[in-house]
Amino acid sequence: MSLLRLRNVPARDAVRFSALGGAISLSLCATSVSAQEEPAPAPEPGPPADPPGLIVSPPGPTFSVYDDPILVTVEGDKAPAGASSLGRKVIREMPGVLGDPYRAIEVEPGVTPVASGVPFYFIRGAPPGNIGYFYDGIAVPMLFHVGAGPGVIPPSMVSRVELHMGPYPANFGRLAGAIVDADAAPAQKEFRAEGVFRTVDVGGLVEGPLPDDRGSLLLGGHYSVGAEILSAAVPSIDLRYGDYQGRMTLKVDDTSQFSLLTFGSYDYLATVSDDVRDVLLDSDFHRVDMRFTKELAGGGSARVGATLGLDQSRGLGVEQARDYKLASRATLSKPLSDKLLLRGGFDLSLDGYDVTPGGTQECTTFVCSDGLLGADTESQLGEAFEVLFPSRFDLAMGAWIDTLIVLGDRATLTPGLRFDYFHSDGNSDFAIDPKLTGRFGITDAFRLVPSVGLASQLPGFPPLPGLQIGGIPGGLQRSLQTSFGAEGETGPIDVRGSVFRQATFNLTDAIGKNRGGGFGAERFLDRSTGDSYGLELSARGALSRSIFFLASYTLSRTTRSDEGRVVPSAYDRTHVAQVAFLYDLGKNWKAGLRSLLYSGFPAEEVSAGDLASNPDRVKPFFRLDARLSKRWIFGERAYVGLVFDMQNVTLAKEVFDVTCEDGKCTPREIGPITIPTLVFEAGY
Repeated sequence: MSLLRLRNVPARDAVRFSALGGAISLSLCATSVSAQEEPAPAPEPGPPADPPGLIVSPPGPTFSVYDDPILVTVEGDKAPAGASSLGRKVIREMPGVLGDPYRAIEVEPGVTPVASGVPFYFIRGAPPGNIGYFYDGIAVPMLFHVGAGPGVIPPSMVSRVELHMGPYPANFGRLAGAIVDADAAPAQKEFRAEGVFRTVDVGGLVEGPLPDDRGSLLLGGHYSVGAEILSAAVPSIDLRYGDYQGRMTLKVDDTSQFSLLTFGSYDYLATVSDDVRDVLLDSDFHRVDMRFTKELAGGGSARVGATLGLDQSRGLGVEQARDYKLASRATLSKPLSDKLLLRGGFDLSLDGYDVTPGGTQECTTFVCSDGLLGADTESQLGEAFEVLFPSRFDLAMGAWIDTLIVLGDRATLTPGLRFDYFHSDGNSDFAIDPKLTGRFGITDAFRLVPSVGLASQLPGFPPLPGLQIGGIPGGLQRSLQTSFGAEGETGPIDVRGSVFRQATFNLTDAIGKNRGGGFGAERFLDRSTGDSYGLELSARGALSRSIFFLASYTLSRTTRSDEGRVVPSAYDRTHVAQVAFLYDLGKNWKAGLRSLLYSGFPAEEVSAGDLASNPDRVKPFFRLDARLSKRWIFGERAYVGLVFDMQNVTLAKEVFDVTCEDGKCTPREIGPITIPTLVFEAGY
C-alpha cells in the first residue's frame, strides 16, 4: 500500500490518495473504529516517525479484543465529509447486531427500522423505498437477511460499512434517500478458512492464493438449517434463508487487476397465527460482476465493470416478478495537483421485467381470510400490482463528476454534479443533481461539516427483488438534502452532532404517507411533500482498556403534506435513543449490553385540525440486547469461539402498524421478536 501525501495537510486532517490493489480512492478522514480480524502483536508504545510520503494514523484509545487492541483511527477511503464509517471490530462485538456489519447502521442516529429485525428503515424521514444498498459499488435489494439472519455477504468479505444519510457522493445516484454501502475486503495472499454454526444457520468461507501469486479464489455461503428449531421456539414466525459467495481475483500485471464476483441470496418470512399464514417475503436475487482496474502512471486509476443480475419475488400481490438486469460502469480518478483530485464516471442499467400478476398467500393448509393482511387486502394488492408492475423494459443511465479541493491545512471542499436519464414503459425523464460538501477544521480535534445537495429517483417502492413501479407515473421524486454538523475528539471519545433538514417533493410513500383505507394502486402512486428535520447526537470511545461505549440520540419530526394539509408521517418517531457498553472481562471473555428506546408513532389516522399537529401516539418501544462470548486462540492464526447473543431480552412486543376502519384505529403488535442465538465459530 502506497500513500501519497498532500502538502501542507497534517496527518490528522489529511486527504489521502491511497493506491490499494491498483485502485486509487479518496480518503476524507471519516472516523471509524477498526482493528485486525485475527490476533496480532500489540503495537509498540508511541507512534513511529512519519517518513516522507507516508501518512501514519495517529494513536488512539484501546479496547482489548482477543488480545488485540481496537485503534480509533482517522480513515475512510470513500466516506465524504459528514458520512458515518463503521469498522468491523466493534460491530462484531455489538449486542443485537448478531455479528454482522450491515446491521450496524441501526446504531447510528437518524436510523429507525419499521419493526425490530425487519430490514426496512426510515432514515432521516426517507421511506424504505428511497434507501439504496450497495456492496462494493454493486446495487443489491438488501444487504442482510430478514429476521435474525446473517448478512448476505460474510463479515470477513467486508472492510467497512458506510452510511450516507444525505447528501451522498455523486458516484451514487437515482435514489432520493440514503445510501448503505459496504466496501469489499481486499483479496488475501494466505490461505484462510472460517466456519460459523448458529442456532438457526450454518455458514463458512474459504479463500486461498492462486499459484505464482497471481491472485486468489474465495468460496462461501450460509443456510438456515435450524429453521425447524426456530419455528419451534417462536411458533408465530416461519423463517428461511440462504446465500452464496464466490470471488476470483487475477493479477494481470504490476498495475492491473481483473476480478470476478458472484453472490446471491434467498429469503422467506411468514407469520403464523391461529392456522393462518401470511407470507411477508419470498424472494431471491443473484449477481455476477466483472471488473478491470488499472493504476495510472503519475497517480490515479481507471476502472470498468459489468454486472449481470436476476431478482425474483413471489406472492403478496404477484404470482411471480422477475427482473433480468444488466449494468455497466466506468470511473476515473486522477490527481491534478497536490491539492486537487478529479473523479468522474458513467453508469448504465438495463432491466427487463417479467411479471405474472395475481399472487396470493399460501392457503393450501391455512385460511387466508383472517390473516395479517386479509383476503380483501390481498385482492386489492393483486389488482394494484397488475397496474403498478407491468412487464416491460427499463433504461437508466447517468454521468457524474466531483472534485476534491484542499483549501488549507484543515479545510476541504467537494463540489459534485450528477446527470441521470430515466426511461420506463414508454416514458422518460431527466435529472440534474448538484452537491457540495465541506470539512473545516477549527482545531486539530474539532471540525465543522456543512453539506447540501439534490437527489432524484423514480417512484419508490419498498425494496423487494423484482418489483419496481413502471412508467414513471407522476414524474420523479426530488429531494433537497441539507445538514450542518460538528465532529471532534475529546480525549478518547469521538463526538458528533448535526442538525438536518430534508424535503422530498413528489414523494411516494405508501407506508409513511397513508394509514387506513385500501391497498389500491392509488396508495402507492399518491404524491406528497415529505419534510424531515431534527438533531442527531452521538458519542463513542474507550472509557478504559476494558470498556467501550456507544450512545446516540435523535430528536426529529417527519411530516407529509398535500392539498394544504400537513400531518405527521405514519412512522414519525420524535425520540430515538440507544446506549451500548462492551466489556473485556479478561482471558478472551467479552460481554455487552445495548438498550434501544424509541417513542411511538401516530396512533390514529390523522387528517386535519389539532389531531394533525399533535396526534395521540402508540406506546414507546424499549428493547434490551445482550451478548457474551469466549474465544480460544491456537498458535498465531487459529481460533475457536462460543457466542451467546440475544436480541430483545425483555421479550417486548412492538406495535408495527395501526388498522383504521370506519374512523376507528387499532394498534397491531408483532412479536415478541426475539431469538436467543448460540454461535460456535472457528477459523484459521
